[in-house]
Amino acid sequence: MFAKFLTSASLIAALAIAPADRAEADAADFIGGAIIGGVIGHALTQGQRPRPATGTRVVRPGIPATQQGRETQTALNYFGFQAGTVDGQIGPGTRSAIERFQSAMGYPVNGREFSSYQFDFLMDAYFWATNQGGAQQTGLRGQSLLYAYRDSLQGGPVQSGFPQPQPTQPATTVIVNPAQPTPVQPAPAAEAGMPNLFANAQPQMSLANSCNAVMLQTSSNGGYVTLATLSEPGQAMSEQFCVARTYAMARGEELMGQIAGLTQAQIAEQCGTFAAMLSDEIDRLSLIDRAPLVSEMQTVVAGTGVAPADLAATARVCLAVGYAQDNMRMAVGSALTLVALGEPAYGELLGHHLREGFGANTRRDLAVQWYDASISALEQGADAAFMPGQPERTPLLRAALMRMQGAQGAAAPVPAAQPVLVPVPSTNAMPTFQVNQ
Repeated sequence: MFAKFLTSASLIAALAIAPADRAEADAADFIGGAIIGGVIGHALTQGQRPRPATGTRVVRPGIPATQQGRETQTALNYFGFQAGTVDGQIGPGTRSAIERFQSAMGYPVNGREFSSYQFDFLMDAYFWATNQGGAQQTGLRGQSLLYAYRDSLQGGPVQSGFPQPQPTQPATTVIVNPAQPTPVQPAPAAEAGMPNLFANAQPQMSLANSCNAVMLQTSSNGGYVTLATLSEPGQAMSEQFCVARTYAMARGEELMGQIAGLTQAQIAEQCGTFAAMLSDEIDRLSLIDRAPLVSEMQTVVAGTGVAPADLAATARVCLAVGYAQDNMRMAVGSALTLVALGEPAYGELLGHHLREGFGANTRRDLAVQWYDASISALEQGADAAFMPGQPERTPLLRAALMRMQGAQGAAAPVPAAQPVLVPVPSTNAMPTFQVNQ
């Protein structure tokens, strides 16, 4: 199941506190809500999205209704903050619910300034409670369930609403001798090593969990790192990785809503095939320089015979599925495809993956190549893949990269292996999705 609420996709949400009156502008500018997309779980045939099962909907003139607003109200109501009717309109009732949520979590209380990290926490908590079984596992409801999610992020014990079993004394067998009652002590157990059920397990890295931790740190810091507050370039890069991930998931979810005739499971299965066909190139991300790998990917892409627009749309969908499923190889393969199709801004994702070791070996020297190429393309006017129209983000990425390089020193050049061009076999066509435009 890869349904998940998708969060912030705006640089203002990523870099500063945004006023909620801007949130009422339109769906594209719902910065106050800091939410993009919705639950992946709607009907995939265009025009057949489920409608909320509510009564007569009261539309307040002058306040646009947005999908993001409906999702925010749904989560607030779920945790007992009573935002009122789920109509997508951010009015006084929703603002009041936002303030009650802020007060409960110890955030600055202002319903007109709801920072992105606060929404990220709210929506991730809703996903944990409803889709990951948090409510069922703990037996809690309302604000207590929200606190349980916070405790789980902080590594402390998670409270439970279920009755707790009372400790009992271990039973001891006693044989009584009528002449001299003496308890017979049980024989000592044979010595054995402590069992370890995960002795042979490979460590699993979860980007979703990492982003939860990043957002927790962002909350502790009082907001996202900006150019004015840039003292920890690693934290800034991690924040922007998580924001870019969220934006990519939102864009893919929008495209999934335009795919006719495929279920979620079928989409995920085809994306698995998509990633498998790029397995060699995904492996080589950690092995060779950026330039030869891009050249190799361009040859692979040309060999698919798929129209570039269709292949790009498919890669965006699979990028979203990869991030939603925590399938890092799927995400890496999708980003590589988009770069090969002439969208260098997606190279930023590959820099993040190489820097943090998600879906690739940690290679910070190679990460710098992908970061620099992507940022340079944006500085020269390339289309932004994440938070388009927000010019503050590119200077932040550049400044963070320069500080990281300064702290690490100049990386020694790594000899590039000769690329091996691997065209996609014609007998096994690259899966693509037909998107209704």
